[in-house]
Amino acid sequence: MRLTKVHSVLLIYDLTDRAALKHVRTLATKRAHMLSPDEYGNISEVAWEKHLNTFIKKTLLPEFQRRKIEHLLAQDPKRHAGRLRTRINRIIDRHQPANPAIEFDEAMTGREFELYCRDVLHEAGWHAALTPGSGDQGADIIAEKDGKRVVIQCKFYNGTVGNKAVQEAYAAAAFQDAPYAVVVTNSVYTKSAHQLAYKNGVLLMHHTDLERLDLIVTSGAGSR
Repeated sequence: MRLTKVHSVLLIYDLTDRAALKHVRTLATKRAHMLSPDEYGNISEVAWEKHLNTFIKKTLLPEFQRRKIEHLLAQDPKRHAGRLRTRINRIIDRHQPANPAIEFDEAMTGREFELYCRDVLHEAGWHAALTPGSGDQGADIIAEKDGKRVVIQCKFYNGTVGNKAVQEAYAAAAFQDAPYAVVVTNSVYTKSAHQLAYKNGVLLMHHTDLERLDLIVTSGAGSR
């Protein structure tokens, strides 16, 4: 039976939604990474849009071709790709963890920031505990969930976060026998910190992404 144009478009949207739901955890993790601020606090959507275009080409298009409906996208490819990206982003938004009840305060102290991070992790289902502050080799929080053990270094800064935080997190994770090392901050990281973290398998996060920590470490990020 030949599908009408309207039915074909609806089928394209339905297949897009299904694929986005199937891969929502990976997509959410990728978006969190690609839309994170750089060392200057800037956010660029270019890399994320390119990633979605690749997802459409490699994951969705073969299914469209199998259903013989891919010709509809050829009529105005940029417009259709934009619509599909919008649908995928909406699926990700709907399946993000609920915002935590704890409120962030720019006037909090470093220790209060650690407590805030711990509480965010609790809300996300982690067993998270603050370290005593001595003999922990730089760990501020040790978090565990579903067999994953993560050491977190919390940095509440006005300026940029540099290499020292990455080194501390790496050393603390090794000392605590944790496969995952994370630095979390309210600020941004220097370029050299990003480079060192990448080289040593340390995950650099903004505190607003902390509630999605399980999605991110599941992808393998932050694994030493």
